[in-house]
Amino acid sequence: MDPRVLVAILSVVVLADLSVADKEDSKSALEPVNEVAECSASCFDAIKPIIDHIMVSKTTADEGRDLEDQLILLMNEIKIKDEQIHALSKINDEQRNTINTLTKNNDALIKAQNDNQELIRIINSESNERKNERKKIEENKIEIKIKDELIKKKDKEIQENPDKAVSKDAQNNDLASQISVITRNLIEANEKLSIRDEINSCTTAEKGIYHIKLPGMSAFEAPCNGSGWLVIQRRMDGSVNFNRGWAKYRDGFGNLTGEFFIGLEKLYQITQSSQYELLISLGKINGSTAFVKYDNFKIGSEENSYPLESVGNFSGDAGDSLKYDEKMKFSTFDRDNDMYRIDNCPEMYNGGWWFNNCGGSSLNGYFYKNGKQENSSKGGVIWGSWQEWNWKVSLTFVEMMIRPKPF
Repeated sequence: MDPRVLVAILSVVVLADLSVADKEDSKSALEPVNEVAECSASCFDAIKPIIDHIMVSKTTADEGRDLEDQLILLMNEIKIKDEQIHALSKINDEQRNTINTLTKNNDALIKAQNDNQELIRIINSESNERKNERKKIEENKIEIKIKDELIKKKDKEIQENPDKAVSKDAQNNDLASQISVITRNLIEANEKLSIRDEINSCTTAEKGIYHIKLPGMSAFEAPCNGSGWLVIQRRMDGSVNFNRGWAKYRDGFGNLTGEFFIGLEKLYQITQSSQYELLISLGKINGSTAFVKYDNFKIGSEENSYPLESVGNFSGDAGDSLKYDEKMKFSTFDRDNDMYRIDNCPEMYNGGWWFNNCGGSSLNGYFYKNGKQENSSKGGVIWGSWQEWNWKVSLTFVEMMIRPKPF
């Protein structure tokens, strides 16, 4: 082939390649240039054998030297274009990294924007709560203002109508008095329940001495008989003198495991708290026994001389010898409250009791161990209805017991 033809072909190819490269230079640096680089390299590889052949076959003619110089220039230009393309490729990679970084930053900005929106929502919510609180405060202010106006109106009415104000004060005082009475009654009711509970502890206890605490009184001890009854008096051997004065009968005396009297003040506190039953067990020297029970035993206060306020109905085989003395005050040798005007019953019977007219009973009388009243000036332990009113007989065993009456 004619070398000049080949030179012409190569010139067209190279110029076409250079034209493409020039167009690529005019594009934005952000567009990819890989396709141009690949084209330049492949074109150069295709024509390189031809160029080598031409260089071997060239003549020493002037045209050959000119063509060689032109080819060298073209190759230098191609090399420069390749370097420019590589430089553009590197710039494009850096721009890709920049875009990735921008994308990440954009994602962070979007997340931050979402967080800000949530914060704005919370702030708006808190703002609404504050608005509601302010609204409530304003409503309370209005309510207070209305109440102040009502108070002023009431004050004005009181000033204009003092009689009505006095009437209201009187009503308030009456209400306060009623409340005070109700409160006092509640306190007394609680005290009575407390006493009943204390005595009830004896109803479930075994036989023995038990500690009892009543409201307003010092604690004391008393025996329980093991069958639910609290023992308040016992006569069994004459070991204790029952011819005592008022103070002793008020406070109690004797031996809790033997002969004793519990005391009138304790009996008053106990029997006023609830309804109590009284059980009296009796015994004679011959071994015979009997009992009598009353269903409503109650005594009054010391201020009224501990009267026998009530005994209620009776039952039992010993008969009733106490009803006759009901409503009578208690008497001792140093405080005569009986109805017998000739003599002092406690002195005659050597013991305190609720004597009417020296009556039909005296369970605190003089104790005759042989069961016979041998001294006419010392009345014995008697329960007339069981002794067929025979005053010559004196009982050798007595036990008085109480318990709360079941509801």
